[in-house]
Amino acid sequence: MLNIELKTPLDDRPALEQRLRELGAREEWTREQRDTFFRVPRAMLKLREAAGQAELIAYERATDDARPRPSRYERLPLDADSARRTLSLVLDVEAVVEKERTLWLLRHTRIHLDRICGLGDWLELETVALEIDEAEARAENEALVRDLALDPSRFEARPYRDLLA
Repeated sequence: MLNIELKTPLDDRPALEQRLRELGAREEWTREQRDTFFRVPRAMLKLREAAGQAELIAYERATDDARPRPSRYERLPLDADSARRTLSLVLDVEAVVEKERTLWLLRHTRIHLDRICGLGDWLELETVALEIDEAEARAENEALVRDLALDPSRFEARPYRDLLA
C-alpha cells in the first residue's frame, strides 16, 4: 500500500476540528493505541495494539525530509500477546509510543489527531493511493495542507519514536 503523508505539531485542536467539519470530514473513532517498535535492519516494524486488537505494521518512508512524502506499508492482523512475546524473543524493542488517536476521514485522506504521551498534540495526514494514483494522492494532500492552513516549516519528518528518544 502507498500513502502520501505528513506530520506536524498541533496547536489548536478545537479550531482544527471545526475546520475539518466545515470541509466535510467525518470523525470515525477515538481510541488508545500502543505502538511497540522493534529494531530491524531496514525500514520500520511495529506492533500496534488498540481496542483489544493488534496488527503488525511494516513500513518504509523518508525521515530526512518533512515535506509530504510516500510511505509504503503492509499490515498483518494478529494476536497481541503472542505476537509481543514472539517478537520480543528475537528482536530488541526500540521504543514504545502510547497515544490517543482520533481518526477523521475526508475523501482519500485519513486525518489523525494524536495526543502523544510526552509530546503533546499532533496532526498526521495520510492520503491513501489505492483508488487514486500517486499524483492524485499528492494533489489531495497538498490541497488539505492549504485548506487547513498548515505551516510547512513545522512539518516533522521523524517518527514519534525518534521524537521521544
